[in-house]
Amino acid sequence: PKKGQFGNVHCANYKNDGITALVAVKKTNFEEDSEDLKQKFIEEAQIMCHFNHKHIVQLIGVCTKGWPILIVMEYCALGCIRDYLIQNAEALDIHHLLEYIYQLSSALKYLEEQNFVHRDIAARNLMLTNEHTVKLGDFGFGLSRQVKETDAYYVATTGKLPIKWMAPESINYRKFTSQSDVWMFAVCSWEILSCGVKPFQGVKNNDVILQIENGIRLECPKKCPLSLFKIMKQCWKYQAHLRPTAAQNHEQIGYLLDSFNQEDSANVYRNGVKTQIESTFLIIYTA
Repeated sequence: PKKGQFGNVHCANYKNDGITALVAVKKTNFEEDSEDLKQKFIEEAQIMCHFNHKHIVQLIGVCTKGWPILIVMEYCALGCIRDYLIQNAEALDIHHLLEYIYQLSSALKYLEEQNFVHRDIAARNLMLTNEHTVKLGDFGFGLSRQVKETDAYYVATTGKLPIKWMAPESINYRKFTSQSDVWMFAVCSWEILSCGVKPFQGVKNNDVILQIENGIRLECPKKCPLSLFKIMKQCWKYQAHLRPTAAQNHEQIGYLLDSFNQEDSANVYRNGVKTQIESTFLIIYTA
């Protein structure tokens, strides 16, 4: 099982109308009399049931009778993307990694449209159903919150905080918005492009905070095109209102992905012509 903040995740068989399928089951790891945590665990399910997106882990059902409480979710066969990235670092090219980032940007665009703030966008919370499909999961950090349009932001009061992924306003004031999710999206993208390396590795949290305050940001990963890193740097603007929206990120990364695909097609064509010419010369030379 995988251990999370509010529960352990197990693999199980789910039977419905004579059909058996693999599912992920999240089981509470707190005491039965912890009413506050019990309520938060149920709230996680209430949050997830709002979502219907191909790049967000799907909620299947909740078992509240008896103890422990169980949340039944879509099973992602390849597990956490970070583990997959580390194991396949040499084989993964920029096109593959960019596709993952584009899919994540699609999920965040959807959450932004739903006025939801995730608050823990990181590679550890991205799951793979197969080698080409990534899904955003784990809406239990603190928890994710629905933000009313009139509220503009949600202020967290408790819970562990992933400092190395967080925007400065989240660190300093516990303020979480779609704009702070955009900051975290760029950090998560950095993790993907770095094939599972954690951000600010070996740096203490207090020193990370000082670096951010002094304008120091993560460096461009080796596999990252400068055009993509330019987008990421925009996401790391200190002032939240200067950052792009999730929708803008999705659009810009879509353009990048299209340009890479067009370049690939052109290269295939050029290589095909080159091979044909070489074959013709070989025939002439042989003759």
